[in-house]
Amino acid sequence: MLVKGIMTRTSAKFYENDFIEETAKKLLRDDMKGGLVYSLKGALKGTFSERDLLKGLINGKKTLEEIYNKELHIINENDDLKIVQYLKNDVLPVQNKNNHITGFITKEQYLTSYLKVTKVELSHLDAIFDSAHNGILSIDQEGKITSINPAAERMALTKKKKAIGSFLTDIVHNGGLLRVVRTGKGHSEKYKVGNRMYLSHRTPIFDGEQLVGAVGVFQDISEIEFMADELESVKQLLKEQDTIFNNSSDGICIMDKSGKIIKRNKRFIEIFPENQLSNQVPVFFKDIVMEVSRKGKPFNVMRKNQKNQNSLIISAVPLKNSRRMIERIVLNVKDITEIDALRNELEKAKFILENVNLSSNKDHFIANSPEMIKLIETVYQVAKVDVTVLLYGESGVGKEEIAKLIQRSSNRANHPFVKVNCGAIPESLMESELFGYDSGAFTGALKGGKAGLFEQANNGTLFLDEIGEIPLQLQVKLLRVLQEMEITRVGGSRPIKVDVRVIAATNRNLQDLVTEGTFREDLFYRLNVIPIYIPPLRKRTEDIPLLIERYASIFSVKYNKHLSFSKRAISSLIKYKWPGNVRELVNILERLYVTTVSGEIQEEDVLQILYERKNQEAESSKAIIVNQVMPLKEAIAEVERELIRKASLTEHSYRGIARLLDVNPSTIVRKVKNMEGDLKNEK
Repeated sequence: MLVKGIMTRTSAKFYENDFIEETAKKLLRDDMKGGLVYSLKGALKGTFSERDLLKGLINGKKTLEEIYNKELHIINENDDLKIVQYLKNDVLPVQNKNNHITGFITKEQYLTSYLKVTKVELSHLDAIFDSAHNGILSIDQEGKITSINPAAERMALTKKKKAIGSFLTDIVHNGGLLRVVRTGKGHSEKYKVGNRMYLSHRTPIFDGEQLVGAVGVFQDISEIEFMADELESVKQLLKEQDTIFNNSSDGICIMDKSGKIIKRNKRFIEIFPENQLSNQVPVFFKDIVMEVSRKGKPFNVMRKNQKNQNSLIISAVPLKNSRRMIERIVLNVKDITEIDALRNELEKAKFILENVNLSSNKDHFIANSPEMIKLIETVYQVAKVDVTVLLYGESGVGKEEIAKLIQRSSNRANHPFVKVNCGAIPESLMESELFGYDSGAFTGALKGGKAGLFEQANNGTLFLDEIGEIPLQLQVKLLRVLQEMEITRVGGSRPIKVDVRVIAATNRNLQDLVTEGTFREDLFYRLNVIPIYIPPLRKRTEDIPLLIERYASIFSVKYNKHLSFSKRAISSLIKYKWPGNVRELVNILERLYVTTVSGEIQEEDVLQILYERKNQEAESSKAIIVNQVMPLKEAIAEVERELIRKASLTEHSYRGIARLLDVNPSTIVRKVKNMEGDLKNEK
């Protein structure tokens, strides 16, 4: 109900200097319960009611100015009566949408109309309460039933007349509502009465802040529970059958008696791919289907696959209904050439175990050059001593492999090896990633906190790659951890002891960073206890033939291509300078395996890929060339993408790329995420 439906509309104005007695006569004459007071200039000043006039007359007041209420609370004609907050005023002015005063409502009008609205709503609620399918029952603070609907009467086998005023457990078996009255907390519960299962939702009832009772809504879910159990059993059975059907090594096809395919598994489509878009069985099956339909008995036959001449054993079995009529025919096709395929897979597995998993055995580490042989000897010696090691060398030389070799050769070999790329973790997250955090340390923190990488590596080895990228303000905390071997989680106050061997690695000159003031000198000396320099590939060319042999065996299994290298091809790979070191070599070897069509990789194949790479490097050194007109915003975005891509060829961390492009690391993080989002949208 809106205010305009109950308000007193009037244009009558009363002024501050009007006499109370004259005003009372006007109200009586016009049957009004109050009025609005204006100044002589026509400004609304306040309100008065019959009660105000009466008090004024009794107290000997003369004019309205002495008795009217100066506190104004103006409401709108289109306000809903339920949202109007009736304050202490007996009269509220009402304005229209143009903010013109059109009348007023009195407290009597408000209360009378609000009571009428409330009665209508109560009648609606009663109708809903009585017609609800679920049982609804409420109790007061003493545990006595105050209301019960017909559905609840049926479920409790009682009548409303008997239930109202009775103690809860005298009427129903479950007294869960009493717990709500005691604790003030609602809850849901499944419970069983006899053979029936019920679901109840219980809620406390408050009058302001005072607990006055509780209400429970309960539903008989016995049939639902039974059907849910039955449905779950059927779904599980269908899932098991579908898994068996689709993972069978035999081709299986289900068809009707006319030969129309209803369902087939993956193996059947693999055997007969030319029929995968058709719902008709292959032609040479038709006589088998006709034979089974005619005799109504299983039928077995051996045939040759017309496409590849593989030998097939075909079994056809009829499925009959209750009237012994054939409704379905199931074909089972076994390709007996799979035995040879399994034998080949076994040979491949043996080949992988013998030739690929070299990194798990320290004796198979590739080292033929004097530099690497000496380095490996040093590594074996250092591994036995629990001391911090700093690996340095160009990007791609194999610092991570050396770190793993140290760990495998140490007394921590059976404990965790945790790798951290300090350049790949956003600066804002690095402290919590390294040292962990306690519950509530920051917005979004996991309940119970999270162990950091130092804790995860406890009793094992922590490999800090790209150590030169660690923020300056975090270096002092890292130094303390290395000295004290204890960490404090973000948001925590309790130090946690850790036992971790730290291996750090960098492709930058840390001594130069110390001079520049971007790397702490004390941390440098703490890390540089045992420095190990890993030479670039161009300075240990004796290792290249062994690396080629190793990765050739890996890619021959991966791509099922057994290729050999000519002497001139190997020679051209040895002569190349390898700015990207072993990582670049592996990349080129994989490209050769993918692109080479003959059985032997020739010098021309190698030189073509190396020539393309040189062209790419030359292109990266050119200035920006505009080939066509395009929107400036798109052009800027394209240039940014290309600059970030080219910078990432030499820098492998956000901070390294940011330093090369002379921008803030957070800018690079944001733009890389935008680039990844654009790629997903394009897909």
